Amino acid sequence: MKKILQTLLISMLASVTSLVLAGERVGDFALIDNQGTQHHMSWYNDQNAVVILPHAVGATDLDALSKLQQIAKTYAEQGAVFFLMNPGMETDREAVSNDLMSLGSQLPVLMDDAQLVTEALGITRLDEAVVYDPKSFELIYRGPASSELEASLARLLDGSDDSLLTVATTGVGIEYTGAGSDTVPSYITDVAPIITENCANCHREGGIAPFAMDSKLALQGWSPMIREVIMTKRMPPGQIDTKVSHKMKNQMNLSDADMQTLVRWVNAGSPVDGGDSDPLVGLEWPDTKWVIAEELGEPDLIVKIPPQAVPATGVVDYRDIPIDLKLTEDRWVRGSEVSPDKAEVLHHIITTVIPPEGAADPQTLFVNAINSLPEERAQAIRAQVFAALAAGDPPPVAKIFQENPDINLGPLLGGSDPDMGSVAGYAPGNSFNLAEEGVGGLLKAGTTLNLQLHYTTSGKEVSDESEIAIWFYPEGEVPEQRMGGGVGNAFSIAIPPGDKDHEMQLVTNIKEEAELYSLMPHMHFRGKRMKFVAKYPDGSEELLLSVPDYDFNWQLAHELEEPYRVPAGTQIIATGAFDNSTQNPANPDPNIEINWGEQSWEEMFMGFYSWKNTDQGGGED
Repeated sequence: MKKILQTLLISMLASVTSLVLAGERVGDFALIDNQGTQHHMSWYNDQNAVVILPHAVGATDLDALSKLQQIAKTYAEQGAVFFLMNPGMETDREAVSNDLMSLGSQLPVLMDDAQLVTEALGITRLDEAVVYDPKSFELIYRGPASSELEASLARLLDGSDDSLLTVATTGVGIEYTGAGSDTVPSYITDVAPIITENCANCHREGGIAPFAMDSKLALQGWSPMIREVIMTKRMPPGQIDTKVSHKMKNQMNLSDADMQTLVRWVNAGSPVDGGDSDPLVGLEWPDTKWVIAEELGEPDLIVKIPPQAVPATGVVDYRDIPIDLKLTEDRWVRGSEVSPDKAEVLHHIITTVIPPEGAADPQTLFVNAINSLPEERAQAIRAQVFAALAAGDPPPVAKIFQENPDINLGPLLGGSDPDMGSVAGYAPGNSFNLAEEGVGGLLKAGTTLNLQLHYTTSGKEVSDESEIAIWFYPEGEVPEQRMGGGVGNAFSIAIPPGDKDHEMQLVTNIKEEAELYSLMPHMHFRGKRMKFVAKYPDGSEELLLSVPDYDFNWQLAHELEEPYRVPAGTQIIATGAFDNSTQNPANPDPNIEINWGEQSWEEMFMGFYSWKNTDQGGGED
């Protein structure tokens, strides 16, 4: 009898690998699902549990999936969120979606292409599910989708116990591959080159990042932070989904292999090799503050913005500063750049070129924009305007723009003259404008530059003296082509309080055949995601760019690696969403409705696009 009990005990220990008194700390993480939506676990901290089961095309454990879906029906309304997760066994989103359809499952599949989340969760088999606490970022169950999982889930939901239970499974094993899977990455040959290429330019003495990565000791000290920002996709701040859409020239994203190298190096204890050798020590950087100078040399004209006093606290109203460029002759612009002086307070600079004859009359531009619409619609809008004026009311401008998203806002924002040059503005991550050789715009003698300056307080009184640099084509040289573009802007915004995913859409029209160069989303603190789809005249659609994790701190204009030709009549449809809930850590106040406004705590929903008409003889939009 004693021998039987001893055998039974050994058997139980084999199936229940460990039962400890606290959850296993995994940390926060973020993954994009098969539909392109990013799921950040901290966003689910208003829930009590996250349950994840591996998925593999053609090899998902069907019994485990069936049991999980039964459990989901019981607990989905009780503060539990359910996911499948593909552990790098298939990176094709469409293949995963098709397989999911064949399985009859509607659960989103988290795409762990680099296998780092699967590895962190300790999942080794396809029938091995986990229960994760999104409040503490701890694991409380690892094992089969069974009564043990359900019991662990129930105790987490009722708050009775958060200990970790691990139960062995017998399903198909998951093979971990890629950089660092079999040997610890080398600091000298593997880690340092990635930091040099992707991080050190900002993370250096005098850089815009808050700390320097300029030695092996610094990297070791910051290694937990490095792991955290990679696992949550906070850094590098590229924002875009690189697995879909067109390739972007200036994308700031790590490859799967680079992520594997860095995270697995940190997981191994951040070991360093090479003795006294350190590739990060003594890195040399250009001795100019102008990015464009690397290609064009020092600027031809530097515009010094008068010193701007920014108080320590409070709200700083927008400032409009006119600056005479003191041009005595016409010059064609090749590039321009803003160098922020006090980046901690300078939120943005919007530049408007005012020709010597003065700015165009806004009322005339508005009438011209209406007249550019099909006559039947234009006539209806004119009737609305006249009726409002006859009643002594202002024209319903916001309503007109909302109901007619194809109105071209470019002329209304200073782009009425196809030859007129533009000068770069500034927002974090977006500070210069460099045209390709042979493309440019004209700044006439006597041109004035109007600057809209937006400052935010930092707790410290400062004076900002930012500068703008301009590079011209040689005197007498006239570039043959002009760059155009468009702006989409939704003036009517009403985001309900507490709404976690308030979706909006706007449409911008490309009237002539053009080559598309860049796309840029713009929202404020509550901006969450935005994607851009081209809808062609034949009704077909194509995803151009997906920004699943919009970050207000990085206003990035995403440049296509190669200009993309689109036919006349193409529409760019921007679809995005706002998070006005407590789950958004940047949200100033989740208890109020949010409307359109210029200040950061209000909202905007805009898309900025640059394109070049293929028929330059026809002018620009």
